[in-house]
Amino acid sequence: MLRSILPQNIHLAPYMLLATLLILLALLPEPIQQWLLYDRAALAKGQYWRGLSGHLLHSNHWHLLMNLAGLLLVMLLHGHYFRSRQLLLQWPLFAGIISVLLYFCSPGMQIYVGLSAMLHAMLTLGALKDIQVKQSTGALLFAGLIAKVAWEQWQGPDAQLSQLINASVAIDAHLYGVISGVLLAVLLWLAKCLDKA
Repeated sequence: MLRSILPQNIHLAPYMLLATLLILLALLPEPIQQWLLYDRAALAKGQYWRGLSGHLLHSNHWHLLMNLAGLLLVMLLHGHYFRSRQLLLQWPLFAGIISVLLYFCSPGMQIYVGLSAMLHAMLTLGALKDIQVKQSTGALLFAGLIAKVAWEQWQGPDAQLSQLINASVAIDAHLYGVISGVLLAVLLWLAKCLDKA
């Protein structure tokens, strides 16, 4: 039924796989989740998987629901641009870049969970692809993302949202998500230029 209301060219499987994984991880007992979240001290001891798995955990069900809605939005806006294999390569790459930036540029961030930074990366990459194919909404979305992260950096985290998700909103992670989306867009553009040369 979902397939009948979505545009034909969206690669649905990876989005469904990611959404299912988010839900299953949310059902894990707390001690197991503690072993998977982004934890700066544990990363320093070599538990590098946390740099990927932390992006798949959430602080509570509201946090999970908001990120699932964000994933649906990304799929509807830009799901037609990338094949399944591309998505399954992009997502861990985004998580890795964001985690490296968190570790080295935000030493005060001790614990992190949530898909929102990766959603910022996906939206950024999609908006830049929109611009590349001359979709008028791409520039608007990209400008909106830049304005959002700039506002967050200036004003700080939203207190009401922090209360809803029972965690501090990781505004630096959102910024790093946009940066990683731009980095991947540049790399893809360079690879395309090299192919033409």
